[in-house]
Formats: sequence, structure tokens, C-alpha cells
Amino acid sequence: MNAVSRAARAIACLGWLVAAAAATAPTASAASAHPEPERVQATTASGRVEGERQSSVIAFRGIPYAAPPIGAKRFRPPEPPLAWTGVRPALDFGPACPQIIDADLTENNNAVMSEDCLTLNVWTPKVDHRKRPVLFWIHGGAYVVGSSRNTWYDGAHLAARGDVVVVSINYRLGAWGFLSLGSFGPEYAGSANDALLDMVAALQWVRRNIDAFGGDPARVTIFGESAGASATGALLSMPASEGLFAGAILQSGVASARSKDGLQRQNRLAEEFMKLAGARTPADLIPKSMQDLLQVQQQIFSSHSELGTFVPSVDGSVIPDQPFAVVSAGRGHRVPILIGTTLEEMRYFSTVEDLGLERKPRALLMEQLQANAGDRAQEILDTYQRLYPAWGDAVVQIASDAIMRLPSIRLAQAASAHQPVYMYLFTYRSNSTYRNFGSAHAMELPFVFGTEDLPEAMAFTGRDPRRHALADAMMDTWIAFARTGNPTRASGLRWPAYDPAARSTMELGTTIRLLQDPLAEQRKVWGEEPLRVERTWRLLQEN
Repeated sequence: MNAVSRAARAIACLGWLVAAAAATAPTASAASAHPEPERVQATTASGRVEGERQSSVIAFRGIPYAAPPIGAKRFRPPEPPLAWTGVRPALDFGPACPQIIDADLTENNNAVMSEDCLTLNVWTPKVDHRKRPVLFWIHGGAYVVGSSRNTWYDGAHLAARGDVVVVSINYRLGAWGFLSLGSFGPEYAGSANDALLDMVAALQWVRRNIDAFGGDPARVTIFGESAGASATGALLSMPASEGLFAGAILQSGVASARSKDGLQRQNRLAEEFMKLAGARTPADLIPKSMQDLLQVQQQIFSSHSELGTFVPSVDGSVIPDQPFAVVSAGRGHRVPILIGTTLEEMRYFSTVEDLGLERKPRALLMEQLQANAGDRAQEILDTYQRLYPAWGDAVVQIASDAIMRLPSIRLAQAASAHQPVYMYLFTYRSNSTYRNFGSAHAMELPFVFGTEDLPEAMAFTGRDPRRHALADAMMDTWIAFARTGNPTRASGLRWPAYDPAARSTMELGTTIRLLQDPLAEQRKVWGEEPLRVERTWRLLQEN
């Protein structure tokens, strides 16, 4: 081939490449089909942040509310966030706090994790100064798993529907949040309850900054589920949280009623943890990696149940007294309370966790009932077996009442003498084709956040077409409570406050109606003697 021919061929090839590139390059119209979301900025006390428009609200994700608790700050109380210059991107969620990930369809998106995890997220209709009510979410997970990254907790729907601001947070879990090291020096004072101090720090961030996101720092409602509800109950009792919120919602959990010797138990647990880690002092733990400590935590869980292992304890300072007793006596923060449970709380642990609850031997159940209720044990069993002929159903109901529903009723009854209390019973039953989840623990979560159409949520809740109306009603209820301190919806039934005489309870399910003393026979058969949490949890853990 001569030089001219080679040149001609090169020109032809170049023309083909140019044409191909032109054919495959995105056109202006194609690019406009996927436009970048509008970016919006807000100013915090630490610096400017940039979020993005998410449908009809603006989302700011991964904003630090405390300094990274790493290095020498590991196991110590949170410190104020570090300031920055310029504009900090707030487009991505912060990493989850360190945790051991198990198969649990109610948890997702937690694989991205780091010890630098003390961040929060804000969803707001608009960055202005309109002083909207604020809903402040505390996730559950037995204080050992979970994060605000969970797609179920997307605050966009709630914020848009009610013209409210929604905040969700991460807080330290497991050993990072509850390793009791106070005996090693004042720098570790409060370490047995670092996770709760994280929550206080996040609330303080909201108090200082939420006005810049269109929220009202004087109208903050804290709400949490499971461990998040227990934490909400603790915050109701803590001096450090005074004045930081105006209302509290406890979903499937109460202020802790654990005995006051819980700190001694946490001290023993810390000793065991340090021995397994090969550490004699907290300084010996600093060089350990996150994975090193997670392996130690896994060893702890091999000899202790994950449930109730790393938990808040009465330490005399962060938590001066048993939270349940403080709130019951009116010695806590006297703000309106909304509290409730699902109909079959423990169905979750029988299905999702596969703890064998429904296969519990009769003799073991009788032994556990006698430990909890003494001479009433046989009458309790007879009552539930008559009401729920299937053995597994009876066991689930007994455990659900003893562990969740009755303590919630007793807290509502006692606190109602000092502050407005409203009670609900969530009765929606899943029609999932995956497992028989019934009206299990955590079932209400997608309805509260309006995320019931997420595929990962429908695996749990099922696809009952009535779920959309229920989600709207649930969101409106939580919004009404955040706005006024009363959960009565503008288009709903009047919701009277709870009192020991009428025991008014709103049923939230495919039917929404006001009930008086629902499941009264089950409540009465237990008598009035308070149940001890250390004994009731055996109903769940020993099968």
C-alpha cells in the first residue's frame, strides 16, 4: 500500500471513529433526562454544608454532630464537632457505627461502617426560618446493630407530608457505646453510657443549628423504636437532656426498668472484654483495629445473648436513677408522651431471629411463668391457651405481653398522673409470602416513614393494598403529635389521653378505632405486681 492509500485509509478510519463517537455520545436531550439534583446550602455552627433536593424536600446527609471518636477519643464522651472551611458536601450518609452484621431483613445498608460515625441527616421542605416542628429519630437494634443509613428510615416522605423537619442520627453501638471503663479515670466517666451521651450531643446540635434548616429548636419530638424507644425513655429521665425536646414517642420499648446493680454487671462485662482483647488498661485498646474489637465482641456474644448485653446502666451521673422509676414518678421531663406496641411483638424474634419461641417446651414455659408470676402461672397459661389455641401463638402472646405490652401499659399508667400520655396498639398483620411475620416487632416502621413501597420493606410487611392508607394515617398521627403534643389527626377520631380508668388506646391497623382497655383479660390475669425485666427476658432467650 502506497503512502497516499495509507493516508486515505487513515482519514476514512478517523471519520468512522468520529461518527461512532457522535452516535454514542449523550446528547443534550439525553443528559437532561437525568439532571443532577438541585444543590442547596445551609450554614451550621461548624461551617457551611451542601445538600440536594430529593423530590419535594431537601436532604442533607452525613453532617458530623461530634468530633470523630477515634484514637484516644475511643470510649470517651463525645466532643464538639470540628469546624471546617469552605462548603462541606452533605450528599451521602455517614458510615454506620461498628457492628456485626447478621441476616435480618429489617436491617440494611449498614455494611459501610467506620468508627468515625457520629453523623446525622436532615430532611426539610425548605431552607428558611419558618420554625417547623422537628422529628428526631433514634434507630433500634438492641444497641448493637442499626444505623440511620437504613432505607426504611428515609425521612423525605414524612417531612414532605407534614411540612416538618426530620432528623436521624447514628450513635455508638456495642462496646463502643457501653464499655464501662469509669474505674480507669475521670476521662472515661460516663463511658458506660457513651451512646446516650452521643444522643444528647446530637440534640444539642439540633438546638444550635436546626433553625438554619427551617426547624424550630423549641419543638423537637424524639421518637425511637425498640432500643431507640428504650433510649427515648432514658432521655426522658436524664438531667443532661433537659430542655432539648418537647415530646417523646416510644415505639415498642420503654424506659429501662433494669435493677440498679446493672453497672456492676457492665463492669464485669468490661473486664471480660478487656481480657479477651489482651488489654489491661483502656490505653491498650487504642492500637486495636475496629475489626479486632468486633472479633472480641463476637466472642462476647458467643457466651452472652446479643439481646441485653451492651445496654444503658444506672451509673449515678449520666443516668442517676432507674429511668422507668424516674419517669413513672414524674421526676423526669414532663413532656407529652406517645407510647405503644405491635400486637405480636415477639413474632419477630420467632421468625426473623429464629429463636425457637414457638417451639418452647411446656415445662420450660411453666418454669419461666412461675419465676415471673408465682402462683398465677397456671392461670396465665390457661387463659392464653383458651384465647390462642395454637401453642406457638399462645407463647408469642405471653412473651409479647410480659416483655413489651404490659411494661408499656404500666409506664403509661404511672406517667399519666404527671404529663399527657397517649397510647396505641398497632395491629396490621403482614401478608408477606416469605414468612408468617404477623404483627411483629418493627412492623410499624415503614408505615411511620411512608416507605411501605420499598421492596425491602414489602418482604416484611407484604403487599396488602390497605397499607397505603395506614401509612398516611400513621404519618399524620406522628406529625400531629410533633406539631401539637396531641396525636389526634385533623381528619381522625379524637384521641383522649390515657388514664387508668378508661385506658383509651387507639388501634392503628387496617381498622383505626378507639378502644377501651384492649386485651383486658390478658392484662388482668398478670395482676398488678411489676414484672422484673431480668426474668421476663428469659421468656425470649431460653427456648
